[in-house]
Amino acid sequence: MENGMADNISGGLDRRILLQAGGAAVGTLALSQNALSAAAPAPGRGWEWEPMRWVQICATDDDPQRYDKAFWVDFLKRTSTQGVCLSAGGVTAFYPTKVPFHYRSPYLGKTDMFGDLTQTCKKMGIRVLGRVDPHAMHEDALTAHPEWVARNADGSPKRHPTASDLHLTCPNGPVTFEWMPKVLKEIVSSYPVDGIFGNRWAGSAGICYCNTCKTEFKAASGFDVPPSLANPQSPEVKAYNVWVDEKRYAQLKLWGDTVSAANPQAFFTPGTWGRLDPVRLRSTIRAVFSDRQGRGGQDPAWLNGRSAKEAYCAMQDRPVSGIFAVGETSTPYRWMDSCQSSAELTSYVHDGLAHGFRPWLTKFKAEVFDRRWVPVIEKIYAWHARHETYFRHTENLARVAMVQSEQTATYYAPPAPQSAGNREVVPDAAQARIGNADYMRGFYQALVEARVPFNMADERQLDPDYIARYKVLVLPNAAALSDAQCTQLRSYVEKGGAIVATHETSLCDEWGKPRANFALADLFGCDYAGRTDQRVQNVYMTVRGPHPLTQGFDDTPRIMGGTKLVHVRPRDQAMAPLTLVPSYPDLPMERVFATQWQTETPLVFARNFGKGRVVYFPFDLDRCFWEVSNQDHLALLRNAVAWAANGTQPLTVSGPGMVDVSYWRQKDSVTAHLVNLTNPMAMKGYMRELFAMGPYTVSLELPQGRNARAVRLLESGTDAIIHIEDGRLIVKVPNVIAHEVVAVDLS
Repeated sequence: MENGMADNISGGLDRRILLQAGGAAVGTLALSQNALSAAAPAPGRGWEWEPMRWVQICATDDDPQRYDKAFWVDFLKRTSTQGVCLSAGGVTAFYPTKVPFHYRSPYLGKTDMFGDLTQTCKKMGIRVLGRVDPHAMHEDALTAHPEWVARNADGSPKRHPTASDLHLTCPNGPVTFEWMPKVLKEIVSSYPVDGIFGNRWAGSAGICYCNTCKTEFKAASGFDVPPSLANPQSPEVKAYNVWVDEKRYAQLKLWGDTVSAANPQAFFTPGTWGRLDPVRLRSTIRAVFSDRQGRGGQDPAWLNGRSAKEAYCAMQDRPVSGIFAVGETSTPYRWMDSCQSSAELTSYVHDGLAHGFRPWLTKFKAEVFDRRWVPVIEKIYAWHARHETYFRHTENLARVAMVQSEQTATYYAPPAPQSAGNREVVPDAAQARIGNADYMRGFYQALVEARVPFNMADERQLDPDYIARYKVLVLPNAAALSDAQCTQLRSYVEKGGAIVATHETSLCDEWGKPRANFALADLFGCDYAGRTDQRVQNVYMTVRGPHPLTQGFDDTPRIMGGTKLVHVRPRDQAMAPLTLVPSYPDLPMERVFATQWQTETPLVFARNFGKGRVVYFPFDLDRCFWEVSNQDHLALLRNAVAWAANGTQPLTVSGPGMVDVSYWRQKDSVTAHLVNLTNPMAMKGYMRELFAMGPYTVSLELPQGRNARAVRLLESGTDAIIHIEDGRLIVKVPNVIAHEVVAVDLS
């Protein structure tokens, strides 16, 4: 079996192979796609659409005797909170559980903190989710059930990294598939909860070498559990990733069915979903609450907006909420009992709101020490409540989407750079060895700075009905694409869509196996010449305009190139608007000059294909922009999207500063969002204060057949100054402090 499995993986692993073995454990994975689809409720009919503002009170063991219930009841009222998430069980039970080895808080006594808060919130008309977290276990459970614990390669139990009296549970065995269903059933049967929220629902143990994992994985794949996941091209690693994903799908199905069996109106929802397929994800869950609580010191200011776009991409037609913490949650340090600056909280939450998140405050520890966050959140929630109608979106009106490739993120592994020229290259943290994260970040940053309204799209849902809504798809080094996905992209362009692609896009199959040529070579207008330079130094581009892509470069004959170069053979002799100036030394200074001033080697391919357009850059333009932030790279990325779109965006914004934009449709209105991210610490470090920026001119394309009945600016609370120009609504926005919303009521 092992040899056969390895042969199959080398050409593309078939998930069905994992279902070949018998037995109950493997049988739980054998869920037909029809059965998964049948489990999904009709979108728009459940209670999950009601709550727009959430609060999570995340309790610690000592909270039952220390927290101030009156504070929280008053806070929920003042913030018009409509949904709460309360700590129920898992690592610790905050109610008098009867499930064996379900550890009760030692401070609970004869009280019932979870039940008491649940009953109070329900009387207030607030929906309640019970929070569970099964990732750790106590010593008595380990003694009685050694098969529950996650194990190291040597067979020893995995201790919790920060709580020495706890051990990590195995997410693939009895804790997940036998013990936790009992806990879920007890909670939902005993209390009037509306659902269950899973924190660390998939565990925190990493690779587990317990007997369950070793036996089941061997039976499913023929392989032993791999010693690490560092080599994504290893057949064992590919098989392990697929097997773990199948376990998560089975877990979602089981936990969802368990909750719904106890209460047909209730459901289970995970806080994270990783690389799981959005289509299969939607077959088992009705809403997501995205758990990205804050940004670290090296994260950009638009991080929460991106999280909202990713959640919206996954759920499409279902509500998404964004979890944010008021405590300091920087990785690897966390100070939960303190709080972030008011500016940081305001900016982070509002960027999520602008891109479709319903806000979800999480407060670690029900006892409150530092209360400086309270007026900040009250202000945001009260503003959101006053204008709730304008946040009940029915459609995002963006016509550009960035394709996120989990296949590339998991299986694409370019070689590390070698020595370059006269100096030894030490790979830095910005040059990830696996995936395309920095390419994504660079193009994302460029689109934000260019004020292009855009969404995220997933490579696994490129069906025509879904992507037809977009005029341009951006592929930032989407290296790992299947033949079927490339066929979908080709059809999309032939019918009038456009793509902008960079670097090694389509040069690997979905498992990261290199192809001899681009699968999209016919679209790009070039063929792979068999070589990619992983590090080139002091490379430039000759500007060969005039051309739409060289707009803004009229005053220079040369602009910066990239640092990684894909060698290609053009399919025609047409002159490219940008051509290669080959690498030359950057030291010593006496040798810093070109020996070849220009070539005919294209560094961009911009062409029509069918009814659509294609732009391809055979180098790391987007990744380089993320690392260097060069103005010419920004202009080139902006020009490429503009030419590909072949028309004006539905929302345009002119004015100063860094502004993150979005454009939404509601039942009887449209809203244009401007989030002011202008700040000396926008890209690294935390916001200390907010700087008002403006004025702005906002140009809107209104839905066909609809006119503006009234236009308001929600942050300033005033009627807008408007006029019509070339069939578009032009709105004057005097300034933006944090987040201005142009709300247009339609007639």
